[in-house]
Amino acid sequence: MTDRKPRSPRSNAAPLPKSREDQVVDRRRSLLKAAVKVISKRGLTGVTMNSIAAEAECSYGVVAFHFQSKEGIIFAALDYSAAEYEAFLTRLNVSDRGPAERIRHMIDTDFSRKAAGQDSIALWLAFWAEASRVPSFRKRCAALRVHYNAALTADVAELAALRGKDVQAEQIAVTLNAMISGLWIENLLLPVTVDAGRERGRDACLAYMRLLFPDDF
Repeated sequence: MTDRKPRSPRSNAAPLPKSREDQVVDRRRSLLKAAVKVISKRGLTGVTMNSIAAEAECSYGVVAFHFQSKEGIIFAALDYSAAEYEAFLTRLNVSDRGPAERIRHMIDTDFSRKAAGQDSIALWLAFWAEASRVPSFRKRCAALRVHYNAALTADVAELAALRGKDVQAEQIAVTLNAMISGLWIENLLLPVTVDAGRERGRDACLAYMRLLFPDDF
C-alpha cells in the first residue's frame, strides 16, 4: 500500500474572489495604464475620455465613475508614472548603499526598459510641452522636478563630503537631471534603436559624473 500525504482541504479549491476594494484598485490601474498609452500616442490635447475607454476596453461611464473628468485622469496618469518610477528607484533598497551607488542606480533606472519605456517618456514630454501654457501642468511638473533635484543634490553633497571635494552639489544635480531629460528627447528623435539610445544616454551621464568623481564612476 502506498503512503499518501493527506490532501489539504483547499488544495483543489478555486481561488477566493477578489474583494470589492481589490477590484476597484485593479480597474483604476488598468484605466491609468490605458491613459498613459493614449497620451503617449496622442499627446494631452488629443486625449478624450472615450479614447481612454476604448484603450481600456470599457465604457465611457466606467472611466467617468473612477476619475470624473479628463483632467482628473491625465493628472492621475502622471502621478501613476511618477509612482512607478519611484518604485523602481527604491526596489533595490539603495538607501543602505553609498551615495555613488545611489546615483549610479538612478542613472541605470532612468535608462532602463521598464522605468523609462517609450510610453512613459512620451507622457512626460507631453506634460512638459503643455506646461508652458497650462499653469496646473507646470505646477505639478515643477513640484516633481524640485523633488528629484533635491534628492540628487543630497546624494551629490554626501559623495563630495566623503571625497573631500568642494563642489556645487545643486548645480551638478540640476545639470545631470537636465542631461537625462535631454537624452530622452534625443532617443525619441534620432534614428537609433531604443536599446542603443538607452546605452548611449547612460554612458553619457556616467561620463559626466566621472569628470567630477573619477574614482566612483
